[in-house]
Amino acid sequence: MRTISSKKSERVKELVRLYKKSDRHAAGLFLAEGPAVVHMALENSQQQVQEIFVREDLISQFEDLDIPVTLCTEEAMQALSSTASPQGVIALCSMAAIDAQTILAQPRPVIIVDSISDPGNMGTIIRTADAAGAAGVLFYGNCVDVYNEKVVRSSAGSIFRVPTAAIGSIEEIPETRSILALAGDADMNILEAVEVLNGESTLTWVVGSEAHGVGPLWSSALSPISGERRVTHVSIPMAEGVESLNAAVAASICLYAGFLRS
Repeated sequence: MRTISSKKSERVKELVRLYKKSDRHAAGLFLAEGPAVVHMALENSQQQVQEIFVREDLISQFEDLDIPVTLCTEEAMQALSSTASPQGVIALCSMAAIDAQTILAQPRPVIIVDSISDPGNMGTIIRTADAAGAAGVLFYGNCVDVYNEKVVRSSAGSIFRVPTAAIGSIEEIPETRSILALAGDADMNILEAVEVLNGESTLTWVVGSEAHGVGPLWSSALSPISGERRVTHVSIPMAEGVESLNAAVAASICLYAGFLRS
C-alpha cells in the first residue's frame, strides 16, 4: 500500500489542483470527501472511483477494494482536504459522461436549474432529485460547477446516483415533456398545474436563482396548459408578505408536488 506522509508531496499538489474548476475539467477528475460520500460512490458508481486516500484510523473500511488505496498521514490529509476538519477519506473520481438528451429520454421528472451559483443549494437540489426519483438535473446559464467540492459534499453522495448535464436551449427538450417554470407572472400554482397534467411522469421543472428567477428563455414557445407558451409559469403558494423561498427548498417542493401526485 502506498503512503503519502508530507503535505509537500507532488501527489498532494497534483490532487489539490482539482479544487480549481478548469484543472478538474481538463483532467476529467474530481475529489469527493467524507466516509458517507465515498461509500455512496463505491456502492453506486464504483467505476468512477479511481483511487482512495484514507487516514490510518479508517483504513479498515477500505482494505478489500479492487481499486488503489493510499494511506495518508494527518498532515497529508489536512493538505488534501477542502474543509477545516478533514473527515479522513477522499476519493479521486472520474466525471460521468452523459448528455441532456439521455436524461430527458427517461420517463421520469427532470429539474432544470437556471443560473444557480450557490453550491449548497445545488448539492441539495441533486440530493432531493435523488429522493424524488427524478431522471436527472440539468444546468442552464451560469451555474456553479456540479463537481465543485461543496456541491459534492452537500449532495450527500447523490451526485453518484443522479445524472447531471448541461442544456443550452429549449429545443433540446422533447415536445412530449411539459415544462413548468417557477416565475413571478404565474399562470397557476404548482398544485393546480400538476392536477391539470394529471400526474404526468415526465414533468420538467425549471427553477432559477433567488435573486433573478428564471431567465427569458423560459418565456418562449407554447404552453401545454395555457396555449400561449410552451413553458407554463407556475408559483408556490405562500403566506402573505413572503417574497420568495430558498432555491433548493422551492425545487424540493416542485419535485415532490409531482412525485406525490404521480
